[in-house]
Amino acid sequence: MADEWFEFAKADHFWMQWRHRVLRQQLKRLDVPIRSALEIGCGHGVVRQMLEDELEIPVDGCDLNRHALEMAEKGRGRLLVYDIFDQNEKMLNAYDMILLMDVIEHIDDDTAFLATSLRHLKPNGIVVVNVPAHMSLYSQYDEVAGHKRRYDSRGMKELFRVVHVRPISIVQWGFSLIPLLLARKVVLSFVSRERTIRTGFEPPNRLVSKMLGAMQAIETAMPFSMPIGSSLFAIGQKQDESSPDEEPL
Repeated sequence: MADEWFEFAKADHFWMQWRHRVLRQQLKRLDVPIRSALEIGCGHGVVRQMLEDELEIPVDGCDLNRHALEMAEKGRGRLLVYDIFDQNEKMLNAYDMILLMDVIEHIDDDTAFLATSLRHLKPNGIVVVNVPAHMSLYSQYDEVAGHKRRYDSRGMKELFRVVHVRPISIVQWGFSLIPLLLARKVVLSFVSRERTIRTGFEPPNRLVSKMLGAMQAIETAMPFSMPIGSSLFAIGQKQDESSPDEEPL
């Protein structure tokens, strides 16, 4: 992720609140005790901080971006400069849940990255993934942010199948943001790359921010998931590699 993004992605940003609300709703549906968690690619630690406050458990966070980690606040869990491919034995098979919140879209080989991430889970542990959705929404913003791709539900199910994860929930969110992302795609074609992250992520004023927050409140209050969205949220359970593939619930 571009370092500039961390300057705008604060806990009170409407999109951060929206993603956290979806995370909270989906975790409430789990019938699995979560006592320890690792956020891989935690960046400046906002997700970790919000989740620790929500679940009241330690959440370790790891990243390779020292600048981002220096921006993170201390919490119950540890903040680590850690490459998951180093596979520290003390961290393998250690966590009830791992989180990859807008991480794997930055990785060339997302399959290998996810498979290695799963080694940090206990048997039958839970993996939580959030990614941008639909290549039709791919724009200069994605390029500057370092996104290799955007995802759809079918692709996420296949990714889970390959790495032996049983899907528990795959939902899309941000339905009302789709027109804005289509408009962003056009607008950013006239914006310099240096101004892309600010223009594409940060609301221009407080009024717009409040309007976007209201959209979030309305959509997340719906008793059903959106049929399509600007982001895709998936939860799965780690399976033994010898287990037969299972269809999602």
